[in-house]
Amino acid sequence: MTNSLARLATTLALAGALLASGSISADAQARPEYRLGFRVLAGLIPAITEDPVETEHYGPNGDSLQLTSRGLMVWRKADNWTAFTDGEYSWINGPLGLQKRNNGERLPWEAADPSPTQTPLVDATQLQLATAQGIEAIPTSPAGSPTPTAIPYQPRIASLNGKALLLNMHGALFHSELTDFQENVAYAQWMNAGVIRVFATDNNAGKNWDGARVGNRIADVAPYLRAANIKLIVALVNNHKPVPGEPANSAGWMDGYYQLLLPFYIQNWRGPYLQFARDLITTVRARQAGDVIFAWELGNELHTPQIPNAIIPFITDMVQEIRKIDDHTPILPGTMGVNHLEPWNVRSTVARWLYCDAPVDAYTLHAYDWSSKEQQGDMPISWDLDYTTVEPCSNGRKLPVIVEELGTSRTFPGVYTSDQELERVAQELKQLRFVLGYPQVIGVGAWNGESPRVVDKAYYDNRRGLTSYGAGAAGGGSLYDPQPEKSPGFRGQLEQILRGLPYLPPQ
Repeated sequence: MTNSLARLATTLALAGALLASGSISADAQARPEYRLGFRVLAGLIPAITEDPVETEHYGPNGDSLQLTSRGLMVWRKADNWTAFTDGEYSWINGPLGLQKRNNGERLPWEAADPSPTQTPLVDATQLQLATAQGIEAIPTSPAGSPTPTAIPYQPRIASLNGKALLLNMHGALFHSELTDFQENVAYAQWMNAGVIRVFATDNNAGKNWDGARVGNRIADVAPYLRAANIKLIVALVNNHKPVPGEPANSAGWMDGYYQLLLPFYIQNWRGPYLQFARDLITTVRARQAGDVIFAWELGNELHTPQIPNAIIPFITDMVQEIRKIDDHTPILPGTMGVNHLEPWNVRSTVARWLYCDAPVDAYTLHAYDWSSKEQQGDMPISWDLDYTTVEPCSNGRKLPVIVEELGTSRTFPGVYTSDQELERVAQELKQLRFVLGYPQVIGVGAWNGESPRVVDKAYYDNRRGLTSYGAGAAGGGSLYDPQPEKSPGFRGQLEQILRGLPYLPPQ
């Protein structure tokens, strides 16, 4: 794939999520059609492109773009060709007619990518910061492996606290009443989960708690966790919600989401974020609640796609900061896969560094609506499972893999509609079979796993996960408690499958 298309990778990866959330415009959902060159190309390879899911529009560099149910159509202004890509291959209708190539290659006649002055990857300030930190400002990794960490160590994780399931409850620490957290722990115990994964910053209700307050909340709920033998993975920051006091340029809109930006990873993290993490961890340890922490996680879905290598010093240095306070609790990176770290680069050396050399205790993945290796959903984690985490590391390390978030959207275009929940459960089971078929995967996480009995529903996700099953996407149909329905439904069927992990029903 050329670099100009590579910069659009995250847009393609999030297409399914945008459709499910309604974020694509009404015009895009009103039977979009192919026009002009896109119509010609689609006519040449109709079974490959399938149908458009949005209207054609222009990107910031003048390229014309159109998402399809199988990939992305692009007309490139630089050399006036039309192409379709599915993430691994491109079909180009150029001067020699229709040609197919691997995305890591370039045809002889293709124009060089526009210069940075025409389509900047990062702004001048970010480039200066990167240079000052010794980070090479390039859109993909250089040849060879990044420099390994000075003291690589073997992982400290073999299971999810003796189980194969974790439940994601992203806002569970922020419920107004402790009884709601207590209820969530009871549900996790019933679900046979070993771990609850929470975020330390509140993206839903916007509670701007400092690190000490979050640490105190963890200590306050520690007795419930101990009684149920449940532990916490604590993501120290939600990528979509900075810690209080973060500089303005640390976060902003990118790829349709409000999230942490490159200045945070290059320099700003040493400010409020580092202090927040120190205060949180120190408070938990001071109140003797460290025993309920399964792992500290650097954050949720962290990535630096404009300069993929920038994630390396951030992870290395932040782990060292945590180790000054806590020298034994496992640490997770909070990344979600190769294509998030380094868009379109299946053989990412950044991902290999993370797996082989980074000072972390597991390799983390997130994926929704994975259907096949040809229809990968919002993240092509088969790249990670087939390449990054199976090829031997030169130092002999084998890092366990945790698929922290695995689930389905309320609707999955072309697979099921919102009222076809039986088909949705079948899709969930298909995904579980896929990831658990890899021996390096030690556990999976269900999103969103809050109990149907919590009073404060502010942290329910009615678009994805367990809390979007049942009528009105209100989380109904549970075997634990079917409310608001009168009897168990399809959520209960999925719960039974999850409770039995790692064993799955026979096909």
